[in-house]
Amino acid sequence: MNKTISAAGSSVGTGGSKLRVLANGWLLPVATGVLMALAYPPFDFGQLGWIALIPLLFALEGCALGEAFRRGYLAGVVFFALTIWWIVHVTLPGTVALIAFLALYFGAAAVWFTWIMPFAAGRQAAIAFRNLLVTMLGTAGWITLEWLRGKLLFGGFPWNFLGVTQWRAVPLIQFASVAGVYGVSALVCFINLAFYFTIRRFVTQMRQTGQRRGLSWEFYVAMALIGFALWYGFRTMFLQKPSFTRTLRLALVQGNIPQTLKFEPAQKPMILERYRTLTETATVSRVDMIVWPETATPDPLRYDPESFALVTNCAVKAKAYLLTGTIDVTPYSSPAEVFNGAILVRPDGSLAEIYHKIHLVPFGEYVPLHKIIPIFKWLTPITDSFERGREFTLFHLGELRFGAVICFEDTVPEVYRRFIKRGADFMVNLTNDAWFKTSPAADMHLANAVFRCAETHRPLVRCTNNGITCLVDQFGFVNPQTRLAPFTRGSLLCELTVLEAANLTFYTTHGDWAVAVCALMTGLAIGLGWWRKKQWARKS
Repeated sequence: MNKTISAAGSSVGTGGSKLRVLANGWLLPVATGVLMALAYPPFDFGQLGWIALIPLLFALEGCALGEAFRRGYLAGVVFFALTIWWIVHVTLPGTVALIAFLALYFGAAAVWFTWIMPFAAGRQAAIAFRNLLVTMLGTAGWITLEWLRGKLLFGGFPWNFLGVTQWRAVPLIQFASVAGVYGVSALVCFINLAFYFTIRRFVTQMRQTGQRRGLSWEFYVAMALIGFALWYGFRTMFLQKPSFTRTLRLALVQGNIPQTLKFEPAQKPMILERYRTLTETATVSRVDMIVWPETATPDPLRYDPESFALVTNCAVKAKAYLLTGTIDVTPYSSPAEVFNGAILVRPDGSLAEIYHKIHLVPFGEYVPLHKIIPIFKWLTPITDSFERGREFTLFHLGELRFGAVICFEDTVPEVYRRFIKRGADFMVNLTNDAWFKTSPAADMHLANAVFRCAETHRPLVRCTNNGITCLVDQFGFVNPQTRLAPFTRGSLLCELTVLEAANLTFYTTHGDWAVAVCALMTGLAIGLGWWRKKQWARKS
């Protein structure tokens, strides 16, 4: 009888152990990847961002560093597979390679979380302090890795940082004017770690009957930080008196030209006629500026008679400025340089400033290291590469000045910030997301772009080929009334309020100082850990 009971208990224990291995090794990391993906467009359950890392943190308990990396990598693969799958419309091998590479950052984050967890061990009296220390160190490591992801390997991939989960919580993200999107990511990561320690402490206390219930200081600090961020946001948005404002009437044209047709010679008459018709419809009443999206003209505007005639005639007829995206060529250089550019046409039909895109998309606008590593050409359908622009050009619209960022440049904080520092009163983004068809790419692009407004307190005009064409105010709010439906052709007649001589935000002036602090904390923790390990080795 006793042997039977013992065998049954052993069977249950073995089954429980297998379930625990399955949960910790696979289910919990996958849960983190899924929860994070659901926090971004098109699902937009931003509240999940506050808890998405918790399953992974529980999965890492008691892990060796190698196994921690595997579990974190799994979470990263799931997250990026669910959020950037649409790149397959451009390149399947490139998509697989990019997901595999980006997941490395999640693996590194998991190793970091696992390595710092022993700092939380110690006397019960100091447990809250130790937990808060680990929470800060964990956040510092996460932010350092996010910054590296946005910088390393051919210009980085600053897309869908953790803070972007809160893009709809406009008051909350105003802290970005101080610390950038990285500051919002730090807040969300800190809350995840604080909630993890709160749940862990609660479960421990429930198991140990008779133990005095201690205060969860991690939870209270987390709530205080959220409260402070909201207070700062509401104060910034509603209590500060705006400086002198000016209103511009804009006509934004969304051509909705399929990518497969954009550069087909036979489709050129159709494309030019569509932009002419949409522009004339939008300019029945007076406007100050007409905006066309990225590479709106199939051929280089300055050297194609048909494109040049159409654009200049539209500007003269409307008596308005016209900004358009176009391919630009510098024939005086040998060999000729080709750029992804933007050109402003004056109301009299003359050409004003020209901007050449600075931050090119690897494998989308150029093939990096293709002479050294020829296999890279297999990862992209493009055959030629654009040259990188060199000047942060400001366009002049009367007394106002504005900058133009092209394609994904409005997701790159450093590039965007440089235009504002040079004196831009507002920004314009010219984009063509038709590469990704009717996928959520356009929604994600907008979610990332709104942080540039919150960081700099300058409004953003977005004119796209297939979506999302809209206005974003200086705080990052997108008014549904100043937004065109995606994947449709049309024109948006709207009014943009510009704050003249607005002050520069702390982030605009000082940049990624918060990242530097996080990197310093991470480096000090690594140095201290190495020193302690060396000391222990000497004692033994």
